[in-house]
Amino acid sequence: MQRKTWNKIIPAVAGLTATVVAALPASAHEGHHEQMQLMQALRHLASEPDHQIAFAALVVLAVIAGWSWRRAKASK
Repeated sequence: MQRKTWNKIIPAVAGLTATVVAALPASAHEGHHEQMQLMQALRHLASEPDHQIAFAALVVLAVIAGWSWRRAKASK
């Protein structure tokens, strides 16, 4: 894809993501992660939708940051 296309897609996806996340109710759950054993905690973190959304958001932010850094580095 050309850069102009990405410049239109990224803000649209970010806006849509923000809207969806803001519209979701808080899905807090009981219990503390500190009381779980390692494998139980990993299974819990991988299977709960609220943790999956948070992890996906971190991945998206990391990709956007890396993409922006590469663009800034290439323009020098």
